[in-house]
Amino acid sequence: MTVNLWSEQRDYICLNCARRIVAPRRAGSKYSPLREYLWRRGQYTSLVRLTFSRIEGIINDNLPLGALRSESWWKGRTTSQGRAWTSAGWEVQSISLMERAVTFKKQTKEEAANKPSKKRRRKPALKPFTPVPVRSRKIREPSKTRIAKVVARARNLERRKEMKSLRIKLKPRTAYEKRLYKPEAKPESNS
Repeated sequence: MTVNLWSEQRDYICLNCARRIVAPRRAGSKYSPLREYLWRRGQYTSLVRLTFSRIEGIINDNLPLGALRSESWWKGRTTSQGRAWTSAGWEVQSISLMERAVTFKKQTKEEAANKPSKKRRRKPALKPFTPVPVRSRKIREPSKTRIAKVVARARNLERRKEMKSLRIKLKPRTAYEKRLYKPEAKPESNS
């Protein structure tokens, strides 16, 4: 698969974008590449010594400061990094913060069997289908505001019916008449 980083207009692309195009991240945790690496090495050897920089190269990211400063970061089995090497069948044998290196030892089948495993919760037994209890709806009395709105709408409808029954056609005054005459009275014609 060839990737063309240059388009026809010769637009530049940032290094992070180019890295994502050339080497996209795989699904899983940050330490899953380390798990795969240790799993492959476990087929050939039972002891692996890795420097922190080598581990950073394997996971393609920096180790957190806790890994560089304390040994307790490496001892955890329930953390994401601990699950990475324990799921591959490895355990941490020794850590040297001065040399910035860690040694992994492959677990034997007996050691893995003797380790306390996580207790799983049992799922409750399935019960026969029981319908959800239905509460009867409470009929609430309408509020005074709602009653007032309904009454006002009814009165407006009655007024509209009365206006339709009158059907008086009033001729609107023209703008000329509005300017000339007062609204109260119209002068008589002089004919």
